[in-house]
Amino acid sequence: MREYYRILKALFVFAVLLPPTIIFKKIKFPGYKTWPHLVHRSLCYALNVKVKTFGEPLEGPPTLFVSNHVSWIDILVLGHVIKACFVAKKDMKGWPILGYLSSLQRTIFVDREKRTDVIEQRKEMQDRIHNGDNLILFPEGTTSDGGRVLPFKSSLFGVTEKAMKLETDEQGHIRDLMVQPVTIVYKRINDMPTIRANRPSVAWYGDIDMAPHFKGVLNLLKIEVEVHFHEPVSRNLFKTRKELSAYCQRTIENRLLECLRGKHKS
Repeated sequence: MREYYRILKALFVFAVLLPPTIIFKKIKFPGYKTWPHLVHRSLCYALNVKVKTFGEPLEGPPTLFVSNHVSWIDILVLGHVIKACFVAKKDMKGWPILGYLSSLQRTIFVDREKRTDVIEQRKEMQDRIHNGDNLILFPEGTTSDGGRVLPFKSSLFGVTEKAMKLETDEQGHIRDLMVQPVTIVYKRINDMPTIRANRPSVAWYGDIDMAPHFKGVLNLLKIEVEVHFHEPVSRNLFKTRKELSAYCQRTIENRLLECLRGKHKS
């Protein structure tokens, strides 16, 4: 019964919020970029995903948010707390519900298998940044089991190379592209600490099928997620994208391990 109740709550959210989201995006109504943020927040409520934040997302200059990736739930969680566009794999576009939601949030879908498309996609990301949009990047290129951070693909940071310096601000100063690492920690499931045994109920990785995993999430009582915002840094502090990638991975991984080992106070 619980899964049907959650489905009804989610359908109610769609019925109320999707029509204005679609219309506002189509006519570019003032503030239309923030409506998907409201949809994601409401879906977190519908699925009983409790989100606790540490620190604040940077507001002001265009920012590249860099996060570890554990589950499709990450999309709802980060869409809830960050006003930004996702950078996601092309196959996500075909996901039921989430694929459509991502399109409404102006997600940039990338196909890393086609070199010719990569150049155009990178240009689109750079154009978005120069036009003032924030981006959310998952540099692992896939999802993990939530107990570790997979190696970051430094090539995904290529978007930053031609966007290191942005247009001048109102005072005539040249703005730097800012990068903010973000750590996602799935802390508790059904009021029990997350451990290796129960982590697969929220972590979506490997060859786990989407449909049964989604159904399993609907049957959970509660999911508690922490989102840790680290100190933003200027892209210009790093000589290469590999240095930037290594810094972000180290920062995110250290906080994840601290949280899982109970060394970070919640």
